[in-house]
Amino acid sequence: MSKLIENISTLQSNIFILTPILVSFYRNLQPKDKNILLAYFVFPLVLNSEFLEKITTVSRASRLSRITNDKEIMAGFEERFEYFKDITNHCLQYALECGYIKINDDLSVTVLVDNNLQIDCRLSKSINLASQLHKIFTRNVINTYYAFGIYKCKH
Repeated sequence: MSKLIENISTLQSNIFILTPILVSFYRNLQPKDKNILLAYFVFPLVLNSEFLEKITTVSRASRLSRITNDKEIMAGFEERFEYFKDITNHCLQYALECGYIKINDDLSVTVLVDNNLQIDCRLSKSINLASQLHKIFTRNVINTYYAFGIYKCKH
């Protein structure tokens, strides 16, 4: 049974499957100073079943506090944030190597190509919501980290 769980975890952590989620996030996000750091919020949010159940769409009127004040969505967020750090790094590297994104000198991310990504249909809702997150990530990067309760990075 543990081998089955390990295999499922490996599939869920597959950079080839998850990279399109990050690319879709950056597609609509305006490049701004150090926005590469916002990548670390994408997977802990859009791969969280509570988030997917409660947040069906993100509009311009949506606020970050809609997420950060929801105890069910935020339960275990810091652990998910830490869990997905390495996976996020690998997905960013893969997207960079494939020419999907460019990392600018100010550490902002620009999408170069997003029309030839292989998309897993089971992640369509996650990809759609990731592409809408730019509407609530309107604060600077540091204030976004504070809003989520991330005050220091664990190594």
